[in-house]
Amino acid sequence: MTVIIIIAALLLMNSCSDRERTNPFDPNNPSTHGAPTNVRVKSHRNTIELRWSKIDVEDLSHYQIYRARENAELDSFRTLSADTKFFFDTPVDYNTRYRYAVQAFTEYDAGTLSDTVSIIPGPVNFIIADFYNFVVRKLTYDAEHIMAVNYFPSPIAVETHPQEGNIYIAEYWSQQITVTDLELNPINTLELNDRPIDFALDAANQRLYILGIDQNQLIILTTLGAYVESISLPFKLAVKSHICFDSLSSCAWISVSGRDSLFRVQLYDTYQVHVYPGIIDPKKVYPDPINGGCWTATDSGIVNLSPEGNICRYLEDCYITDISVNQQNGDIYYIAYHSDTKSWETGYLDRLLDYKATPILGNEIPNQYHIQVIPGDGQRGFLTMQIGSWNLLRFDSNGTPIGESGWYSSRLDIALE
Repeated sequence: MTVIIIIAALLLMNSCSDRERTNPFDPNNPSTHGAPTNVRVKSHRNTIELRWSKIDVEDLSHYQIYRARENAELDSFRTLSADTKFFFDTPVDYNTRYRYAVQAFTEYDAGTLSDTVSIIPGPVNFIIADFYNFVVRKLTYDAEHIMAVNYFPSPIAVETHPQEGNIYIAEYWSQQITVTDLELNPINTLELNDRPIDFALDAANQRLYILGIDQNQLIILTTLGAYVESISLPFKLAVKSHICFDSLSSCAWISVSGRDSLFRVQLYDTYQVHVYPGIIDPKKVYPDPINGGCWTATDSGIVNLSPEGNICRYLEDCYITDISVNQQNGDIYYIAYHSDTKSWETGYLDRLLDYKATPILGNEIPNQYHIQVIPGDGQRGFLTMQIGSWNLLRFDSNGTPIGESGWYSSRLDIALE
């Protein structure tokens, strides 16, 4: 009888040790490790939002939030009730890394600390239209966290409306502009009679200027979708054609890949078209916020075209993959490839120094294609896309990496929110 009892006890012990641990508060639980799960963070301006999944235990008493700034140690920061699954930290400082962790407590016990999450808040977020992956994403200021995502058949261009707080997405195959809220939920559809390849927003006059490739036209709509006018263009558009609105010159500037020219369409009056030849394979075109006119990247340097039609060239011995204009101070950020030394360079042309080139990154970050500067005064941070890794890389004003996001395709359009 004694032998039977001993064997039964051993079998019970083995079965208990082998049993799956289902108590979420158990440090040895393979799913929770005794801590809150799905801890995530995002930011909007000077507010950081922290969320987590609730631990399902009956006697849960509260959550403890731990926070640290930069390289400091985590410290107890806030105590929240047991039915809480989120926390807003505001106001926080821009360009400062914040780290958070969450711990759950019962009346008699303490769980383990969750995984630590971190974020750097700032004045803008990124809207990324990824044409070949059929998706639009909204990324945080540090490009580390996805704030919103939605799928569209062919999102070829994107703009944000600063007054309305809406996002406009041009859909190539659907022949429409989809208007969404800031969470990328569609709220309106502006039907077109053509496939859009790019568009520009005139927020002050509530106008959209849309390039339609099938009928080779410039379509003008109100931001609510009312038809204003269509202009037949006297030059052939290509799929890689771009447009920007120049509020200082009341015109639209258009670049067409392979045309070796820039085009100006005067708006609000006769819609006269002016051609400026001798600009080799211009890429995306951007308005100059200080003097009017436009800037573009080319196979042989950066080109500035003034409202009077004067052309200035910079870094003429470089292949420029992309530029971005700081719309606050007029500096020009660029990605350049030096064919003679087979080296890469990322930097900016300083407007206050007659557009002198100031390198920020060298050949340690090669094969970059897109660039988007963060508007503001002085030397600024920026976002780039690297071919090969197909990741978005976020750098501060000194060129120090602060964030990364992937995986993206080669045709992106980027807007700031």
